[in-house]
Amino acid sequence: MKRQIHVQAAIALLALMTALPVLAQNAEPAMHGKANPAAVVQRSHVRFTVLTPRIIRMEWSPDGHFVDAPSQVFIDRDQPVPKFTTTTRDGTLHIDTASLSLAYKLGSGRFNAGNLTIHSKGFKTAFDWHPGDVETGNLKGTARTLDRYRGDVQLDTGKQLDLGQGLLSRQGWHLVDDSKSFLFDDSAWRWVKKRTCSDCQDLYFLGYGHHYKKILGDFAKVAGREPMPPRFAFGYWWSRYWNYSDSELRALVKNFERYGIPLDVLVIDMDWHRTDQLSWDPRYVKRDAFGQTVGWTGYSWNHSLFPDPAKFLAWLHSQQLRVTLNLHPASGVPSNETRYPAFAKAMGVHDGKAIGIDTVDKRYMSNLFDIVLAPLRAEGVNFWWHDWQQWPDAKKLPGLSNTWWLNYVFYTHMQNADKARALIYHRWGGLGNHRYQVGFSGDSVIAWQTLAYQPYFTATASNVLYGYWSHDIGGHMFSDDTPEDQRHINPELYVRWMQFGAFSPILRTHSSKEAGLRKEPWRFPPADFTALRQIIDLRYALAPYIYTASREAYDSGVSLMRPLYYAWPNLAKAYDVGNEYMFGDDMLVSPVAQPMKDGVANVSTWLPPGRWYDRNRGDVLQGGRTVTRDYTLDEVPVFVRAGAIVPMNPPSVKKLQDMDNSVLVLRQFPGGTAHTRLYTDAGNSEGYRHGEYAFTAIDGKRDAHTATLTVGPHQGSYPGMPHDKQFTIELPDATLPKSVMVNGKPYTRADDVRPGTWQYDGDALTVRIIVPAQNADQPLKVTVHFADHPVDVAGLRYRMKRTAAAVEWLKYHWNSPAPLPDDVSLAAQLGRLIDYQPEQLPTLVKAFNARLTKLPSEIDQSHADPKVKAHFAQMIKAIGKD
Repeated sequence: MKRQIHVQAAIALLALMTALPVLAQNAEPAMHGKANPAAVVQRSHVRFTVLTPRIIRMEWSPDGHFVDAPSQVFIDRDQPVPKFTTTTRDGTLHIDTASLSLAYKLGSGRFNAGNLTIHSKGFKTAFDWHPGDVETGNLKGTARTLDRYRGDVQLDTGKQLDLGQGLLSRQGWHLVDDSKSFLFDDSAWRWVKKRTCSDCQDLYFLGYGHHYKKILGDFAKVAGREPMPPRFAFGYWWSRYWNYSDSELRALVKNFERYGIPLDVLVIDMDWHRTDQLSWDPRYVKRDAFGQTVGWTGYSWNHSLFPDPAKFLAWLHSQQLRVTLNLHPASGVPSNETRYPAFAKAMGVHDGKAIGIDTVDKRYMSNLFDIVLAPLRAEGVNFWWHDWQQWPDAKKLPGLSNTWWLNYVFYTHMQNADKARALIYHRWGGLGNHRYQVGFSGDSVIAWQTLAYQPYFTATASNVLYGYWSHDIGGHMFSDDTPEDQRHINPELYVRWMQFGAFSPILRTHSSKEAGLRKEPWRFPPADFTALRQIIDLRYALAPYIYTASREAYDSGVSLMRPLYYAWPNLAKAYDVGNEYMFGDDMLVSPVAQPMKDGVANVSTWLPPGRWYDRNRGDVLQGGRTVTRDYTLDEVPVFVRAGAIVPMNPPSVKKLQDMDNSVLVLRQFPGGTAHTRLYTDAGNSEGYRHGEYAFTAIDGKRDAHTATLTVGPHQGSYPGMPHDKQFTIELPDATLPKSVMVNGKPYTRADDVRPGTWQYDGDALTVRIIVPAQNADQPLKVTVHFADHPVDVAGLRYRMKRTAAAVEWLKYHWNSPAPLPDDVSLAAQLGRLIDYQPEQLPTLVKAFNARLTKLPSEIDQSHADPKVKAHFAQMIKAIGKD
């Protein structure tokens, strides 16, 4: 009989495992609420858990019962036990780790300033903490939304945005009071539950000094890692609040192709469903920009706009696009929905009335996914834009944020039901929400102040591991007081916003439903269009670098985009430059956020200690100082660590998800040494969490005389990994090589692009070495020797570009019948002259410098208008300024 029971139990267990195959494979982050017993110190009514050398959990319970269930914030307490000691002296418990020394007076009750203290050990930023101490040096976190904010000021209230508390503080410590957070149960799909003790204390002390990166890594271990978005999410997202039709969206996609602009994600706002029905709950009726009432919630296609949704979505997929639809679920499931009968039957509703949403009812949410949303996913919707804007807390669990909870539910359902990598797009719900990826910052106001604020806002969010904010690039809407004749896009502001977007976690344009807010790049004047396409192309070129940084964020807790004080915590200046940030490990970005004057915008950038390569000018600067430089419309203030090697895509890559990782550009910058790693995986599976990925080590050194670069064999594997890899090595702002060796074999210079040769690009002053495809298991070594007395080309590319622009301006303002002087025409063509005769580089550069000196005087002697002469002379003079 016992054997039969055991067999039946085994069959039941097997059936359960079979019913949840994807759940078992994909459910991550794993929830291990109970800590290793060796990390726990319990004495009567108190329990201390040493989670890491820098994090100690402190619990007090009136009945001596403690919480082992994972909480909203802390989901994995089962960590490797760090070294620590426990002693009791004179009735006081002492716990010492490598970083912290805790003392608690036993039997003294609840934690308070009189019975508990924690001292720092070995930190330059020392502290002596007691419960109740005020954390005055907190470096902030993030906020739920930027709705109707101009900069950091809310239009309707005039109040400054509150970013709350982050994990980092200049005082070197932070306390997370987890006593009131909700817990997860132990069901297959972990669900929320209340704590049973309302008087208990559950505190997490984080003590780290100025070791900001280490504490972020520690927090990621116990609170869950920043999940990687699918690779396609790092491409360009097109979004607009507009009642697009099937035909209009097809035309839009074809225009992206026609104009050569990459695109990976198409966002379809709420008009995909019918919006002419009022919400069943009149509190949540919305009016659009035209004053029309709008039904926020909808799950049935508007067939007047999309006659055959499945065929439309299939066509989008044939164009290698991913699709997300906007959801406003607050109104529940109204009776006019296509799937209402089946949903009502599953919910046991028979009165034909709308079924209001109950976010914490597992039956309701499961039926919503399985009956209402699953058919849309089956038609081809890849992920959801979840836009909750209504009541803050779950009605049946007051205190539980609906935003936080719905983010969890939507994200984990996708993990459990789909082999594709989970992705949602939503608003910030609070600490712990970093586990559910891409944020939607809401309806920001179109203004220079908003652009100026978003770099700080985005980088600071990394202090709570919320590393993937997606903004409405270009701003969402005009302020109410914007005059009617000014309700159109400022091209310059939009270009600068797009430049920030390209150097931010997610590049997504969006705007409100106003006829004047058309952000298609081809609708802008030629100079603006060129700048827009250029910055989108750069985003796609940088995708391997960005994707590698995303993996590093998953592993380390240090987000792709973060403040400078992470790397320079002991320098006061690093805390003062809120508009600057690190983008990955090797790029410092200082976006232009003010209008140009006389064709340029002046930007002051603090360069931290070290050597920095100016991506625009091509020179290497010593850091530890502030530099002020000017930028034309197509230039972005980006400084790269000298000597860095940045993995990039070739120009042929226009879709990120379907790139095969077999062709890569390695751009090695001048001025130093580098060690980096390239990360690759399948791009859209959860396998990256379980060992399905590869790293490739890349090392190099470049100075005025030599450049060396080595690529190691890849380490690891993943489904679909290419057997061979083809590399192009680029050395920007380099003089002409004397010799190029690849794996011990000499390469010769060629005028055309072919493997096994190298080229010299005169316009870019760049050496390109095209290495034939080779087995990815084999190492690659490249050595370049330059002349013993190389030509100094630092800053030359900048002077070439500005000279060409000045000559072009002069041609359009030349009012003399005489031709331009020969020196003027030749000065604008140095790149072409170098292409024709690269071996004459020293002579050509010397002649260019001489011409540049003479140009103002030659024009001054011409018959040109005096104002033209003066302006041209000023343009040439400005080229020589730092």
